[in-house]
Amino acid sequence: YPVYKSRVDWTALEDEVLRWNDTILSTDDFVQRLKQIFQAMGDTHGAFYFNGRRIRFNNNSDFKVRPSLIKAFEGNKPEVRTAILESGYGYISVPGTSKNDQRTCQQLQDSLCSLGLKDLKGIVIDLRLNEGGSVYPGFSGLNQLFGSKLVAYSANLDGALQSAWSVRKGTFLQGDRKAVTVTNRCKPNKDIKIAVLISQITTSSGEMLAVAFKGREKTIFIGEKTYGFTTINSEFKIGKHYLGIASGFIADRNGKVYFDQVEPDIEIIEGDNFTDLREDSKVQAALQWLKEE
Repeated sequence: YPVYKSRVDWTALEDEVLRWNDTILSTDDFVQRLKQIFQAMGDTHGAFYFNGRRIRFNNNSDFKVRPSLIKAFEGNKPEVRTAILESGYGYISVPGTSKNDQRTCQQLQDSLCSLGLKDLKGIVIDLRLNEGGSVYPGFSGLNQLFGSKLVAYSANLDGALQSAWSVRKGTFLQGDRKAVTVTNRCKPNKDIKIAVLISQITTSSGEMLAVAFKGREKTIFIGEKTYGFTTINSEFKIGKHYLGIASGFIADRNGKVYFDQVEPDIEIIEGDNFTDLREDSKVQAALQWLKEE
């Protein structure tokens, strides 16, 4: 069910959308009426995927992405990246992906373990280039870093908690449903500190992954406010097409519901350098915090 359903006069909307009683619509008319439905619901995250197009209502046309983030997407799409910043401190960048198969999830888990997790005192989890997609890779691939089995909830518009999201021995569960399972090939130092980097384009499942770390001890968020697609979408297949509708919100392990953006603890706007992490202001601020006693 749409999370914003109570905001809509459905009878009036039906009359408006079908007012001409057309039997055949042009593509432009069809697209316009779909946007009208999303606008009436106030659903900016939902979309209809039609003939290679994503149709949605965009009320943020003035949004400008900073040049350093645009540059990171030039050429090939960002991929998972790992690095040792210095002895005892690791880094992993987790961009968004629409792939949710077990292989993709396992690859992220294996990348994490390649850092020698048990020997790390701290790790930087970089979500600045995570523009969303599937929640499965992040929640399963990073599962042993969350610090608890319960990591998040879904919630309704009134803030009432609904389904619990949890991780158990490599399995990511949404309620009682097993979403995906990976093989954990490493264990972290139990006292490991985590710095999560977020940006203005950390979106959708990227924001949900960030929320999964909210409430974890020895964890800090550095960067800027995220985009604000914290609604959980339910998807429906309609012939060859897909409809995604916002059906809930994400809440952290303590029950705090995120109705819009995820905010950092330390705000740093500029200074991204994805080519040389030694010159990246956010990575270096994170490393400094991780090294503090």
